[in-house]
Amino acid sequence: MKRHLIALGIAVLALAVGVGTATAANDPPPGADQLLGQLAGATQGAPAAGTAGQTASNASLPVGISGLTGVAVGSGSASATQTATNSADADATNKSSTDQTANATQTGGSSSCTSGCGGAGQAQAIDQSALTNQNADAEAAAQQNAINANVPVSIAGGNVSGGSSSADQTATNKADADASNKSTTDQSATATQTGGSSSCKSGCGGAGQSQTVDQSALTKQDADADAKAKQNAVNANVPVSIAGGNVSGGTSSANQTAKNTADASANNKSSTDQDATAKQTGGSSSCTSGCGGAGQSQTVDQSALTKQDADADAKAKQNAVNANVPVSIAGGDVNGGTSSANQKATNRADADASNKSDTDQTANATQTGGSSSCKSGCGGNGQEQNVIQDSKTKQSADADATAKQNAVNANVPVSLAGGDVNGGTSSATQDASNKADADASNKSKTDQDATAKQTAGSSSCYSGCGGNGQEQNVIQKSDTKQDADADAKAKQNAVNANTPVSILGTGLSGSGSSSADQTATNKADADASNKSSTDQDANATQTAGKNQCWSGCGGNGQEQNVVQIGKTKQDADADAKAKQDAVNANAPSLVVGGDPSRGSGSAMQDVSNKADADASNKSNTDQDATAKQVAGDNNCWSGCGGNSQEQNVIQFGKTKQDADADAKAKQNAVNANAPESILGTDLTRSGSSSADQKAHNSADADASNKSRTDQDANATQTAGKSECWSGCGGNGQEQNVVQIGKTKQDADADAKAKQDAVNANTPLLVVGGDPSLGSSSASQDISNKADADASNRSSTDQDATAKQTGGGSKCWSGCGGNGQEQNVIQVGKTKQDADADAKAKQNAVNANTPASVIGDHLSGSGASSATQKARNKADADASNKNDTDQDATVDQKLADSSCGGGCGGKGQEQNLVQKSKTKQDGRGKSKAKQKLVNADVPFTLSLGKEKRGKARAE
Repeated sequence: MKRHLIALGIAVLALAVGVGTATAANDPPPGADQLLGQLAGATQGAPAAGTAGQTASNASLPVGISGLTGVAVGSGSASATQTATNSADADATNKSSTDQTANATQTGGSSSCTSGCGGAGQAQAIDQSALTNQNADAEAAAQQNAINANVPVSIAGGNVSGGSSSADQTATNKADADASNKSTTDQSATATQTGGSSSCKSGCGGAGQSQTVDQSALTKQDADADAKAKQNAVNANVPVSIAGGNVSGGTSSANQTAKNTADASANNKSSTDQDATAKQTGGSSSCTSGCGGAGQSQTVDQSALTKQDADADAKAKQNAVNANVPVSIAGGDVNGGTSSANQKATNRADADASNKSDTDQTANATQTGGSSSCKSGCGGNGQEQNVIQDSKTKQSADADATAKQNAVNANVPVSLAGGDVNGGTSSATQDASNKADADASNKSKTDQDATAKQTAGSSSCYSGCGGNGQEQNVIQKSDTKQDADADAKAKQNAVNANTPVSILGTGLSGSGSSSADQTATNKADADASNKSSTDQDANATQTAGKNQCWSGCGGNGQEQNVVQIGKTKQDADADAKAKQDAVNANAPSLVVGGDPSRGSGSAMQDVSNKADADASNKSNTDQDATAKQVAGDNNCWSGCGGNSQEQNVIQFGKTKQDADADAKAKQNAVNANAPESILGTDLTRSGSSSADQKAHNSADADASNKSRTDQDANATQTAGKSECWSGCGGNGQEQNVVQIGKTKQDADADAKAKQDAVNANTPLLVVGGDPSLGSSSASQDISNKADADASNRSSTDQDATAKQTGGGSKCWSGCGGNGQEQNVIQVGKTKQDADADAKAKQNAVNANTPASVIGDHLSGSGASSATQKARNKADADASNKNDTDQDATVDQKLADSSCGGGCGGKGQEQNLVQKSKTKQDGRGKSKAKQKLVNADVPFTLSLGKEKRGKARAE
């Protein structure tokens, strides 16, 4: 392979040095061929995997078996602290930089030949090609089991004294996957070609020049990141007695902080910079007769293709349990003690998929024809200049985030066929946060800048010479396609409970008051966004040389074309789903026992559930074309052809946008005080209920499209002055400016919010005595909202300025008249569809319902002054906004003409067409359904006499 490259280098050098000067009178002129090729290829693959598994146990387990009666198992107080950290980190990164620089200079030698010599030939080519392929794959999985426990056990033994539990647990689990690709491609080419001078007496061929600069860049990037985090965290105080004595659980103030995070990031970044400068200059030619005209061809071609795929998946699952559970089976009393344990659980799944592309194409092409001097019968010079810029960008971003959380903060003393359960006071606090965040974004920027300058050399001929010909083409094309998909799912189960239980026991005496607070937050956030910017700037200048002929010469011809095409297609899809079940309960339960006497219930519940889906597209297309065409003056004595000019400027912008956002939020919130006695005696001194409940449920869907198309064209065409003695043809001019802007936008937003909120005080006595309880002043403040917003905004601005000026004409006799045609066409077409649907459903219950079934009576059931505030709202907004501005300025002028006799008349045609069409469809639909229950309903079935307090519920 190395030998082949050396051979290729020697060959290129040999071709490059083939430049010389011919001195022999009849030797053929020199020929030169210059070729410079650059090829770069980079392929990168980076797989990364990180796996972490952790099991952390911090346990106190004193055990007594078959001990003597009255001998205690004293475990003492539990103050052990556990800190467990588990992390899996996977990082896959690719970075590529390609720099290609080419400088080529070609200079032709001078040639002097008497007759019959071939023209000098020059060929210069620069080819730059860069290929970059990057794959990054990162996978991280973290699983953690953390247990912090105090579990004294007595089997057929004495008392179990669990002591106080103040052990703290801090558990952190994280999975971090990062896949990233970064590519930079820089291509720079400078080509200079200069033709040598030629002097030939007769019959010589014209010099020929060919100059080509070709730049091609292909970039492909794939980034895939997967992160999974699973955490089980248990912080428990569980004294146990089986067929033994009493169980004294002591005070529980253990705190649990559990944090679980899955973070997946997939990023692609690409930058392509193409810069080409081409300069071509023809040599001068002097010939007596019968020589061919010089020919020049110049082409600059820039092509850039970028494809990016980013996929991020994050899954976080958390089970957090903070519990105080003293247990007695066929034993004595259970003294649960006071529970003030706090739990803070945080679960988050974050998925970020992003693509960023920047393409910059700059071309500067200058072509200058050499002067020609010929006595008779010589061919005219020919020039062709082409500048082509082509850019294609395709981006796909997919982000999926799933977060699932189960958080339990519980105080549960249990007695089975035992004595009395004394649960103590419960003031444990639970703070649970669950979030799924999915972000998919694409950003593309394309900048095309082309400057083309073509100048023909002057020509002087005595008779029978051909006219010069010029063709100039500038073509800019940009095609952008973007897809963004974001899915976020958040599911939360949060339980904060004080539930002492006695089955076949004596009673639930002194179970204490419940003032535990619960704060639960659940959120699903999906954001899909596309942003595209296309900027096309073309400056084309074509100038014909002055022509002087005595008789029978052909007229000069000029053609100039500037074409700009910008196409953008964007799809954004965002789905967010949030589901929350939150329970804050004080529920002592006595089955076939005595009296579950307990304190007041003042537990606070503050829960929030939100689903937020945002799908947005933004496109900006800017096309700016400046075309200037100037014909040279023509002096002819007789029988010469007239000059001709054609100038075309075409701008085409097409944008299509689709935005779809779906948000669903479902919330079940229960704040309950529910002591229960089945086949028991009474529900005396069950205390007052002043528990407050705040529940907020929201579904927000926003789908938006924004498009701006700006087309600016300035075309100037100027004919040269003509002087003819007799029999000359008239000049001809044609000028066309066409602007077309098409925009199509679809926005669809759906929001659904469903809320069930229950704030209840429900003591229950089945086949028992008197459920005597205190007053109920519990407050309920809840809100449910569904908000759907679908919006389209489009702006099309077309500005065309066309100026056509005919040259002055002087003729003595028999000359043709000048002709001008000028056309300006502007077309703007916009179609917008906006659809918004919002549905809100709310069921709210605020109740005080003591019940006795086959009991004695309901004495002193207390007064109810519970307050209920419920808000339910469905808001659907569908909007379309379109602004089309068409501005055309046309100026057509023919200079004065003087003729001695027999001359043709002037002809002018001018057409201005402006067409705009807009279609808009907007539909907004909202549904709100609400059921409210605020009740004070003491109830007794069979036996006894019902007695209830005064109801002041609002």
